[in-house]
Amino acid sequence: MFSRKSSSLFSQCQVKSFVPGQLRRNYSLTNEIPKATLYNGNKIPLLLLGTWKSHPSETANAVEAAVNSGYIGIDCANDYNNENIVGDTLQKLFQKGVVKRDDLFIQCKLWNTNHRPKHVSEDLMATLKDLHLEYVDAFLIHWPQASPSTGKSATTRESGAYPANYKENTMFPVDDKGFFTSDKESHYLETWRAMEDLVDKGLVLNIGLSNFNRRQVQEVMKNASKYRPAILQNECHPYLQQKDLIDFAKINDIQFQAFSPLGSGSTHLGVEPPPNGLIPLDHPIIKQLALMYRKSPAQIMLKWNIQRGVSVVAKSRTPERIKDNMAIFDFEISSDHMKMFDQINYGWRHLLWRETSNHADYPFKDELPYNYQLEKAPLESSSGTKSKKK
Repeated sequence: MFSRKSSSLFSQCQVKSFVPGQLRRNYSLTNEIPKATLYNGNKIPLLLLGTWKSHPSETANAVEAAVNSGYIGIDCANDYNNENIVGDTLQKLFQKGVVKRDDLFIQCKLWNTNHRPKHVSEDLMATLKDLHLEYVDAFLIHWPQASPSTGKSATTRESGAYPANYKENTMFPVDDKGFFTSDKESHYLETWRAMEDLVDKGLVLNIGLSNFNRRQVQEVMKNASKYRPAILQNECHPYLQQKDLIDFAKINDIQFQAFSPLGSGSTHLGVEPPPNGLIPLDHPIIKQLALMYRKSPAQIMLKWNIQRGVSVVAKSRTPERIKDNMAIFDFEISSDHMKMFDQINYGWRHLLWRETSNHADYPFKDELPYNYQLEKAPLESSSGTKSKKK
């Protein structure tokens, strides 16, 4: 529903129909992705290509299309089961002279099974091997909880990026009853100290956090001995605007970064439907703004976050949509129209991953249903890789 205020705002503007083919006239390869400056002086793009849920068969085309379109940032993770494809594609682009390594911002993540300090370096080295790189620009702790994990040994993509019994030593270990195992003797503060060592070794330029709540970020900040978190990545879109967390990050000079910026991901981990029955792409306010600015709903949502100073990880497997996601730097959303997003801040989190909530460090306990009973692990990983169990 539109408020009277939003209706009056619309009436002041001439509305023109959006036609998908018109996008090409708004798109220019000369557009450059702006960068934000981190507390240590390093730069981070405000738009990165996301690779979560990109099937290995689609990843190469997506990375190539992104770099050819002008993307300078790529967000990866070893549990996505495609870092080796990203690495092979980048090497081809380097060899062809399409782009240089130093021109790119490559971001990766430490997986939950490798929280123990002795396993942190093994996790990163496996990623560097897959990517064929000597260093990454950012390395984030993927989740604060060491679950799924046994804590017994490091696991990597080559160990298996799918759920299986803990005896198989995959990245998603499950106990004999079908629940995710948890390493409850591990804590992310010890993990952080091992992350700091990676910076000293020159293997990582920036370290940060993902899916941490505010209290957990504060704990890391207070206990960091060498380096503060430079980046905080969390789910963020018009239905989950994260205003308090973004303000907290700004005050503490941490770059906030949004994953799932369109809020319409199709993962089995998304168990709660949108509160209004519509995905953000279909919300009337966003669709109407798209008409007014002659942009797509996706472009409006990406631009909204970037205008708030948020770095955005936008995933797509389609070359045309990858290009379209770049076509957001030739216009500005007015301040009045930016305020209209306040009407749809529903606090709807798509990715809860409730099956790991038995760990003390699970970050979203206050968002679980009353009297929630732990669910068994799905037979699919967060990236969609299915269990090999027959």
